[in-house]
This record gives sequence, structure tokens and C-alpha cells, in this order.
Amino acid sequence: MRLADVLPDAQVRAIDRAGHLTFHCVGDTGGIHDPAPQESVAEVMIAELEGCDPARFFYHLGDVVYLYGEEANYGPQFFQPYAAYTAPIVAIPGNHDGDVAPGSAAAPLQAFIAHFCAPTPRPPRNRVDVQRLAMAQPNVYWTLLHDWITIVGLYTNVADGGQIAGEQLRWLTSELSAAPTGVTLILALHHPVYSVDSVHGSNLALGELLDRSFEEAGRAPDAVFSAHVHNYQRFNRTLHGRQIPYVVAGSGGFHALHSVAPGIARLPASFTGLPDVTLDTHQDTAFGFMTVRASPGQTEVTYSTVSEGIASVFDSFAIAAAD
Repeated sequence: MRLADVLPDAQVRAIDRAGHLTFHCVGDTGGIHDPAPQESVAEVMIAELEGCDPARFFYHLGDVVYLYGEEANYGPQFFQPYAAYTAPIVAIPGNHDGDVAPGSAAAPLQAFIAHFCAPTPRPPRNRVDVQRLAMAQPNVYWTLLHDWITIVGLYTNVADGGQIAGEQLRWLTSELSAAPTGVTLILALHHPVYSVDSVHGSNLALGELLDRSFEEAGRAPDAVFSAHVHNYQRFNRTLHGRQIPYVVAGSGGFHALHSVAPGIARLPASFTGLPDVTLDTHQDTAFGFMTVRASPGQTEVTYSTVSEGIASVFDSFAIAAAD
């Protein structure tokens, strides 16, 4: 799906004139037990829809709702918190979005598909009080295209730590191979490859599958964005002489943050068995979100924490597109 299919023509022209595209990105937002963290982050994101450099959309990294991805959870955890977020919201599903409660008659991903993968953009069913249109994404794993950035969004299913079916891996290889050159290429997936949190941790087997796809495609992404872990972490991986950020950004509003495991005394931190990977920074005590600013040849990312309605930049880094 091209971004021009999502945004009004006037916004597309404004982006072209400005020479850059700005958007939000974070995951794990559903405020099931305590809506305050999600509402606090959403309030600051909504404020960034105005001004001289407004965010044009929100790319959600999964776990839109908790604990199960059924229709009843979308009102309080999605439509209400983002009622004033007037820009489009696109997404890949997380494990909670694909899971259903025991004994439920709902099919896995049924509600997610209804709200994000509708045949055409339309108002949500039975919600006359909500103005947000259902998105018309082509699938639960899909690619968003723009002249300056390509985001390949992969669904890593429900299994603990993430899992990629053979069909999905073949699709990923095809999308990476076909991605335009000279454009920032981001791989987005819910489950992280690397994490030093005390709850979920890394999934190196998932990383090996991705590496296989990178090799077959002859193209690795310029950055990997993930969530699932409820904090912020930025790893740096050296692959074929290139520096690739692997980012965990799952602090969008689920009330329980995940602490970084003890033992990370100094940064950057290195790890036995992973000589090409370092943890450059982390934040596990505050909620927040990423703001991505893409321009020809380079993309800049800031991660901001939110406290009492104020956003404070915690981290910033650049993503260079491969030649």
C-alpha cells in the first residue's frame, strides 16, 4: 500500500514541499487495567499533529488491545484513547491482537482485520460516535511504500517469542528483494530479536530466520523496529560492515513496564556469543513513543518519554539508507 493511498492529496503535496515525512511509531498501547499511561502518551502524540512539522500518521507495532484481540476491547483501548488523533493509524498485529479468549466464538485476528484490513476505508461498524475510518491495509503482514521510506511489516504470530511461518518468510524475502534502493528500508515486527528485559528476553532463533531471509533477498533492512517488551531499548548490530539499529519500543501505554535485567552496568553493553551486537541505550521507567522523520537518503528517529503531559527526548539516532 502506498502512503498516497492513505493521506489526503493536500498532505502528500505538503510533504513533498517540506522534503521530509514525519510519523509516530510505538507498540503495546492497550490500557486495559489502567488507561492513564496510554492516554498520557496519546495526548502528547495528538499535540504533535499540529505545527510546522506535523506527524502524518501512526505506525503501530502491535498489541493494540489486551488481553485478547476481540471486538469488545477496541472501544476502550483504541477508539476512545485516539478519538482526537485525527491522522491515520496503520498497524501490524501483536500476539495479543491475534489471540482470543478461551471459549470465545471470535476467530483469531477477526477484530484486527475488521479495523485495519477492510476492503475499503469505512467507518467502524456500530460506532457512529467515532470518526476514524477502518484502514484498508492489504493484509496483516504488508508493506507501506513512500518515495523516501519503505516499511515491511511482518506478523510474528502468537507463539511465545514470535514465530514466522514458511509462507510469511518467503513473502518477506520477496518484499526485501523488491524494495526500492536508495530508500530507507525498515523491517517492523512485534516480537524483538534482541532484548535484555527481565520478562521476555531475546529470540535469537527468530533472528536466524530473518538473517536467512536477508541473505536470500540480497538485502538487509536499514533498521528493525519491534515492541512486545514494555520498555525502550536500542541495539546496534554490525552486519556486512553496516550499522543496523534494532529498536524495541513497546512502551506506548500498557500499564506494566518491563525492567531491564540486572547486570547491565555500562553502556554500550556487549554480550557473549553476539560479538556484532551492542546495547547502546535503554529506558525502562517511563512510557513514550518514537517520532520518525524520513527524508531522501536518511531517516532520523527520536524517542521521547512522557511525564505529566510533557514529552522529553531521551534518545535520537539516524538511519542511513543502503547504497
